[in-house]
Amino acid sequence: MKYISALIMGIIFSVSALAETLEQGYEAVRNGKLEEGYAILSELAATGDADAQYGVAILYKEGWGTDKDIKTAFDYYQKAALKDHPGALFEMGWFYQSGENVAQDYAEAIKWYEKAANKGHPVAMYALGGLYYNGMGTTKSEEKGMVWFKKSADKGYPPALEFVNEPLR
Repeated sequence: MKYISALIMGIIFSVSALAETLEQGYEAVRNGKLEEGYAILSELAATGDADAQYGVAILYKEGWGTDKDIKTAFDYYQKAALKDHPGALFEMGWFYQSGENVAQDYAEAIKWYEKAANKGHPVAMYALGGLYYNGMGTTKSEEKGMVWFKKSADKGYPPALEFVNEPLR
């Protein structure tokens, strides 16, 4: 019984320490201590933590606390996206829409954006609306595009609010 109690306490401590360390990593980045943030987040990313993988991806994409490396950023975004991290799902869509680091593929972008949008990501909703509205990677459907623009606007995303409230719409 003592062993089980100690084991449970150890697990609880490990989980809370991980969360605290993740927050410390993000706090270091927010405070401009980019190398420190990179060190903390990359260590956590190696354990498979999707939030840390997403953070490391941003650092590589921007060259903050480490060398700018789009391929490595993509790899980290992909790892986090495969764990359904909404921000990483959106970024995967962006990579395929823009053609950065991968062949441009609007249909593939739609797949990633839909996953992010269905998790409530307002920017993904807006991007998805644009692809449907303009028929990029799919059959053109202004109606389906407007559905996604309105969902994004309902989340308060300013470009979507502006788009759906334009006169003539």
